[in-house]
Amino acid sequence: MKSAEDLISVVIPVYNVKPFLRMCADSVFSQTFRNLEIIFVDDGSTDGSGEMCDELAKEDSRVRVIHQENGGLSAARNTGIDASTGAWLYFLDSDDAISPVTIAHLWTSCIRTKADVSVGDFMRFSEREVPEERRKFTSQSMGTEEALRRMLMNEGFGHQAWGKLFKRELWESLRYPKGLLYEDYAVIYDVMLGAKKIAAVTDALYFYRMQEGSIMHSKIGERNLTLLDTSERVTKMLSEHYPSLRGPAVRLQVVTYMRFLSDMLETDYRLFPDVQKRIIDTVRGLKKEFLHAPGVRRVDKMKLRALMAGKRVFYLMYKASDAKKH
Repeated sequence: MKSAEDLISVVIPVYNVKPFLRMCADSVFSQTFRNLEIIFVDDGSTDGSGEMCDELAKEDSRVRVIHQENGGLSAARNTGIDASTGAWLYFLDSDDAISPVTIAHLWTSCIRTKADVSVGDFMRFSEREVPEERRKFTSQSMGTEEALRRMLMNEGFGHQAWGKLFKRELWESLRYPKGLLYEDYAVIYDVMLGAKKIAAVTDALYFYRMQEGSIMHSKIGERNLTLLDTSERVTKMLSEHYPSLRGPAVRLQVVTYMRFLSDMLETDYRLFPDVQKRIIDTVRGLKKEFLHAPGVRRVDKMKLRALMAGKRVFYLMYKASDAKKH
């Protein structure tokens, strides 16, 4: 048994995922690192997921179940954070799964390098069975600035909260913004700014289930508009803390804005005209920085130039480039 200081709290928000919950739970129960506190937060499920959580608690004494009225993903994760007692936090979505060595490998990487956060690679899957994991068993540590750069560039890891092991103290004054979509994007950069050292693990330790109707591929509504504010805030915040990250942050913001505009036009060409103007004006203002930013793909430069030529040209070009991916 590990020491009390090494207790890791695994926070799993649950909402109407009964077909996938058993796979998720089994992947946690089978962890080679045993000193876990497994917190299922039933966020007002109506499909029997809450009852299944109670059954899972009978199978493993490490499980705690919290039932609450539906408040959304952020509220559920916040409840889990508030209820946790571990020195470390790990977030797992209830329709996903993890490798048996995930927690052990992330924790070991933190201990060996004295890191505040460890991040791992992930694999997408859509089957009923968890895919075979890749095991390279290599890791490296880096400073905050480099970790943020990689996160902005999506080099080995992105700004999702899942798949990362955090020292609990990093969340001491931070919580997920309630009622806000893209909650990971809105908080993870603030969390990472508090870390002095980050360990990056090359193994695919997290299995992300691909499902139809995800937020980024749904029709755009008024709630989605917060993404623009979040992206703008992240660019400003990181530019102030680390001027060298201005380019990567601008790259991410412009790519995010253009994808968002494409989704808006797909929903309704006349949707939120003021917002469309804001996106176009912002992209035009960042054009020079974007075109000279590191790691900008040729296709994204083409999309920007198409947007400068007009919305219709941009939309047709964007859809054509997306079609080539499939």
